[in-house]
Amino acid sequence: MKKFLSLLMLCLSVFAFGQNLRSGGVLKPEQAIMDIRHYTIAFNVEPEKKTINGYTEIDLNLSVVSPVLLLDLWHGLTVEQTLVNGKKESFEHTDNDLLTITGTKPFAAGKIKIKVVYGGTPGVAIRAPWDGGFTWSSDSKGNPWIAITCQAEGGKIFFPCKDHPSDEPNEGADLIITVPKGLSVAGPGLLKKVSNTKTTSTWHWKTNYTISNYCLVFDIGKYTKVTRTYTSILGNKIPMEFYVLEEHTDKGTHHLEVLEQTCKVLEKYFGE
Repeated sequence: MKKFLSLLMLCLSVFAFGQNLRSGGVLKPEQAIMDIRHYTIAFNVEPEKKTINGYTEIDLNLSVVSPVLLLDLWHGLTVEQTLVNGKKESFEHTDNDLLTITGTKPFAAGKIKIKVVYGGTPGVAIRAPWDGGFTWSSDSKGNPWIAITCQAEGGKIFFPCKDHPSDEPNEGADLIITVPKGLSVAGPGLLKKVSNTKTTSTWHWKTNYTISNYCLVFDIGKYTKVTRTYTSILGNKIPMEFYVLEEHTDKGTHHLEVLEQTCKVLEKYFGE
């Protein structure tokens, strides 16, 4: 009996910190009227505390007047404030991972900017990459090494979004991630800027194209950047960059060679 209770408590603790979620499903009517245009995800990551804190901005077009705006966000994170077009509005964040924003008057059709200020301890990936969540680890020298997986669960495990494959941000996304100084953030798109203070580094990655919300993820680590120039089938020179742990720098070149071979095969069948 004691063994059974111990196992039960272990399972409960796993589900408390993991996310047994699924992305997509039937499109909710409140979200069918929303056309997502852009995400800005900006927050601090504190490896020692295993927390994230910051905000996400969602730019969207609303097709009709609506009394509410409905987003998806894992209930384990704490929402502090919601603003719509710069005005603070009331909200409800429920255990079914829905964030409902209700206006003092109905929201007019047209362009809408939602800002959600939130934070907390994100769920942990128990068996990454098969389970979604954060992986808080370290390299052989003790430096933080952090990754996110959420292909099955969707981006809602760590940022508010319309979590449905029918709608992706047509104008891309910005990831603005602050980490302890000395660590690097590898993200999707193009690296626009790295801003440093005495104790932190803020990495700004920008995606200029439509992208799935489960691809808006990043890795954090003590990285070295290995580069290579790729020549496309049309003769264009394209930089290839790989962020590899410092201790594995000697393996970076080989990985880029493999990537180059992969790209050549893909270009052969699908074009540049």
